[in-house]
Amino acid sequence: MPSSTTNPLPGRIDRIKSRLLYRRLKKFSQCIGLSSLILVINYGELLGGGRDIRMHYPYGLGAICLAHIADILLLGLGFFLILAPLHRTPIYQWVRLVLAILIPPYLVTRIESALPFDIVDGLVPILSVVWAALLLLLMLRYRLWYRRTTRFASAIVAFLGFFAVSAIGQLLWVARWTPPSPAITATWALGAQPPRVHPVLVWILFDELSYEQVFERRAHDLQMPNFDKLRAQSTVFTDVQPAGYKTVKVIPSLFTGHQVDDFRFSGQNRFWLHFEDEKGWHPISGRDTVFGDAKRNGWRTAVVGWYNPYCTLYGDAIDQCYWSNKDKLDGPMIQGDSFRRNVESPLAQLGRDIQHPGRATRHVCTEDVQRRTLTHKDIDAHALQLLRTDQADFVFLHFAVPHSPNIWSRITDDYTQNCGSSYLDGLALADRELGRLMKVLQASPRWQDTTVIVQGDHSWRIELWEGQPSWTDEDDQASRDTFDPRPALLIHQPGQTQPKINGTAWPLQRLHEIALQIVRGQPVKF
Repeated sequence: MPSSTTNPLPGRIDRIKSRLLYRRLKKFSQCIGLSSLILVINYGELLGGGRDIRMHYPYGLGAICLAHIADILLLGLGFFLILAPLHRTPIYQWVRLVLAILIPPYLVTRIESALPFDIVDGLVPILSVVWAALLLLLMLRYRLWYRRTTRFASAIVAFLGFFAVSAIGQLLWVARWTPPSPAITATWALGAQPPRVHPVLVWILFDELSYEQVFERRAHDLQMPNFDKLRAQSTVFTDVQPAGYKTVKVIPSLFTGHQVDDFRFSGQNRFWLHFEDEKGWHPISGRDTVFGDAKRNGWRTAVVGWYNPYCTLYGDAIDQCYWSNKDKLDGPMIQGDSFRRNVESPLAQLGRDIQHPGRATRHVCTEDVQRRTLTHKDIDAHALQLLRTDQADFVFLHFAVPHSPNIWSRITDDYTQNCGSSYLDGLALADRELGRLMKVLQASPRWQDTTVIVQGDHSWRIELWEGQPSWTDEDDQASRDTFDPRPALLIHQPGQTQPKINGTAWPLQRLHEIALQIVRGQPVKF
């Protein structure tokens, strides 16, 4: 009986194809994972639900998220198309060695600003040399250990493919988010209205306004005539105790009267606060703030502000509202740019980082300045328009100056389009803005019934900005490398014509009490 035999060749071919496919998929996974890690500094704030981005930018993020995904895939595909053909060539082992030497220190440099700790200056280059020497020693003298090391590193890089998939999934989730409207229009703001007869409270917040730099140790070449003029008819507080370090916690502390130590902002645009003096999380709306008290006492309320989503968080107690933030996102992408430009920008920035790191950093800083200028001009226009209608009774204004990056030049007395202005230039712009606002307020028939509060939410946080591309030699000289925590605070009461000084240790959070006394028609007590 003839014996039947099977041809082993097709099975061997299938196994070879399977191994080849596995290697290619592994290589592609490594390339995509590597690209996702290189680019994570650009999209990191969008991961985990993107709370901070969703809360502080009043625009949809779909196009931005898709552009980030496209960058991850394009850069990963580029790596794959370069490396895959080299896999079976004699030079591949040297290519792999060069990549093993260069990639770790490059990744550390890329994500250094996002690390939860500071790296000592000069440490990365030193460790890079040690790392390169170790790899060369293993390759030349200890081949077995070198192969084990490269296999282990290859497995780690392949595992980064899971990070890439996770990052892409999270970006797709954030892309679905729908932002609420950044504006609320009151019926009394739609057309001509009879003159309003009612007391007025105008609360002006200049972000990062320092008492020391404005009043106590002002630079000899910095002129602030509008602050000086207001000071001559206001109470200035010389020892204000800050309500916090970050705007996002300070402002709800002032509005609610409770010290905020944490917050949550959901995907449905709901806001919860955690107070130092109470347990649990508290859902917050405008009714729970000083705006709610003002409404209940017959005041018309209005807000124009930067960075915080005032209309979303407190809109149920605000009649007229507008908030804006045209600042650039982390990384080179800009909301409002075309999809193609946002895909190209991070890849072009990578090239600049490699060729001229200093110029690349300067380029990003210049873009920050230009976008912040758009933000400030937008807030300025809406604030002046609101005051000129003279229909709102309780007005809260939040400006992005003198917060870094600084967008004004004292030399040209105009906006600058380049990185290089100092905090003192920002103070000059804050003074200019105050003058524009006061001119409108003092021209109103209601001026004699107007209370004006001018404050910083916190002082100049030099340890936050020192070492950043926007930091200048003039900043060094003005700061003296010493943080003074006192924010500036002035209060002008109706009809006040003489200066007063409050030298007590005065908690900034007490502004909540002052505002309540005003809207309730009670005597104001400092």
